[in-house]
Amino acid sequence: MNLRWLLLGFTLALGLALALPQLLAQDSNANSELSLGIAAYEKAKYSEAIDHLERAITVSPKAVAGHFYLAESYDSAYSEECDWNCDANERRLVRAIEEYNKVLELEPSNTEAMKGLAWRYYRAVKSNEADGFYRRALEVDPNDFEALYTLAVIQWQRSYQIRAEKRSELKLGRDKALINLPSCAEIRSENLAKVEDGISLLTRAAGIVASYDVKAYLSLLYRERADIECGDRSAHDQDVNAALEWTRRACDAWHKPDRVTISCIAVRCPLPAPPPAGLGQPNGCPD
Repeated sequence: MNLRWLLLGFTLALGLALALPQLLAQDSNANSELSLGIAAYEKAKYSEAIDHLERAITVSPKAVAGHFYLAESYDSAYSEECDWNCDANERRLVRAIEEYNKVLELEPSNTEAMKGLAWRYYRAVKSNEADGFYRRALEVDPNDFEALYTLAVIQWQRSYQIRAEKRSELKLGRDKALINLPSCAEIRSENLAKVEDGISLLTRAAGIVASYDVKAYLSLLYRERADIECGDRSAHDQDVNAALEWTRRACDAWHKPDRVTISCIAVRCPLPAPPPAGLGQPNGCPD
């Protein structure tokens, strides 16, 4: 073998031997900072978590867990209502979104990052962005309860707002049906796909977690559809009966000692609960 190549090989081997302890030390340091950051996050010490996790990703920039928990920490530290130091508060929001996106850059199928972004946009009342990320999560996992449930809530909120605004404009009383009015067809064309998508999503969710909240929202969605069964009294009555049945099921679920309600799913807590004045709420259930 050529002496030149022998010397080159020896030099490379020596360099690797000298660098290996340093690389191992860096890995150990990154793992230590990651563990400390996660521990601080789980104790709701978000500033401390951010310090550790920033150091962890500096040493190990491709560590998915580091970026994910850093996103969660920044998101949790962000305040929806800023009273002071608002620039720093907004920076937390920017960093949370950046880190969620970094997770998806490193691991495109990471549903927790998708749902983290979706939930962030949902709270910012950006339903289109939230919708998009929840649907991406369902493409990866069609049985993701959080995505199914929250998407259905988004669809109910969209349809309810449109219908409520029109009913207010028409000065319709609460018990006055919309189905025989000329405006019904216009609202139906805007809302029917949203309502039926919501019903489909929640029906799937109900097969995963049999909670009060799912049943209450199903009641609300059937009520939405009943009001746009334009000119079809039979279909209207069927939907009203379905809404009442889901109300009964929601009330039964609420009164069970071991009732299941949607409070914390994965790392997002709480998910949207049914509105207090909605059909099928606890205050509408017999004691």
